[in-house]
Amino acid sequence: MAAAHQQDASVVHHQHPTARGPQDQPLYLDTAWIGPQNAQAVLVNTSGTHGAEGFAGSAAQLAWLSERGRTSLPPGVAMLMVHAVNPYGFAWGLRGTKDNVDLNRNWLDFSAPLPENELYEQIHPFLCPTDIKPSTVNQLMEEGARLIAKHGRWALEDAISRGQYTHPDGFHYGGTCSDWSSTTLQDIFQNDLSEVPHVGLIDWHTGPVGDGELIYLCFSSPKSDQWQEAQRWWGADALDPAKVERLWGSKRPSRVGIMYWGLEKLVEPAGELVGGIIEFRSAQPKSNSIDALKISMLERWLRFEGGFEVPEAAHYFDLLKNEYAPSRESWRDTVLHNGLATYDQTLAGLASWGLAQAAD
Repeated sequence: MAAAHQQDASVVHHQHPTARGPQDQPLYLDTAWIGPQNAQAVLVNTSGTHGAEGFAGSAAQLAWLSERGRTSLPPGVAMLMVHAVNPYGFAWGLRGTKDNVDLNRNWLDFSAPLPENELYEQIHPFLCPTDIKPSTVNQLMEEGARLIAKHGRWALEDAISRGQYTHPDGFHYGGTCSDWSSTTLQDIFQNDLSEVPHVGLIDWHTGPVGDGELIYLCFSSPKSDQWQEAQRWWGADALDPAKVERLWGSKRPSRVGIMYWGLEKLVEPAGELVGGIIEFRSAQPKSNSIDALKISMLERWLRFEGGFEVPEAAHYFDLLKNEYAPSRESWRDTVLHNGLATYDQTLAGLASWGLAQAAD
C-alpha cells in the first residue's frame, strides 16, 4: 500500500476474521481510492478474486500507481483499487477461498433454491481421486473418454466450469452463503459507489494458455447499452464472442453466480456498470492430456487429500504458481505493458462515457 499512500489515496484495510497466511499472518482485503471523492465516474479494478491469479493484477495495479497515478486521471474520474479480493487464496497460492469457494460463482440469492448441476453430480467422483499419480490420472482419462462419448466434450466442460453448490470439496464450488470476500465487496460498493452514475470494472485474472495477451470477458447482455459502451472502450474485436472462444480454447460455459452480475445490481438504480473480467493469458501448453488434467486437480488434492505439509506439496504449489504467475520475463513485461494500456483505454472511455451517450 506504500505506492497508494504516495498518491494520497484513501486506504482502508479489511482484515479477514478467521483466515491466516502461511506464516500465520493476518490477511487483508485492501482498498485505495485515488481522485475526487465526488467523482461522477469511477474505475473499480480488482485483483485476486481467484487468489493465486492475483499476482498479475496486483502488478498492473502497482504499475499504474508508480507510472501513471493521480495526475493521469481525467477530470471528474476517480480510481478505486481493490487488492486481494480473496486474501486467503492470494497468500496460499490457491484459486478458492478458505472454504474452497469460487468467488465468481458466489453471487447468488442464497434464500432462493440454488442452481442445479445434474451432470456434475455424476462426474464429481471421477474428478476427486485420493492420489494423483500418473496411473490414477490415466484411469481417470479413460473414464473421461467414456463420459465424453456419452455426453459430449462440451457438456462435460460446461458441467465442471459453470458452478456447483452440492460438493464443498469439488470444482468451482459456489458455496451455500455469501462468502466474507463477497460481503466485504458488497459493503464497499454500497458505501462508496451507491450514488456514482458511471462505474467501470476491470477484474484482473490469469490462466488461459498464452504469454500475457488479453482476453476480454464482458458479462453484459450483447447489444445492451453496457455492452456497446465496453466495445467503445476496448474495441468490438476484443469482445467478439468467436475471438474470445478462440483465445480461450473452448466455448464459454453457462456460468452462474458471477461477481459482475452481483456488482451490477449494487450499482443500480442510481448508476450503470460497464466492464468485466480481463484475463492475462499465462499458462504454457501441456505436453499431454494427463498433465493438463493433473494441473486442474492439484488444488483440490492439496486441500482435501494430501495436505499442505506433504513432501510433494512445495512442488505442486510451484506448478500452480507457474500456471497463474509464471516467472518468464517476457510474460511479466507483456503483463505490465498490456495492463497500463488497458488502464489508459478504460479511463479515457469512462471520462467520455456521458459525452458519448449525449452524442447518440
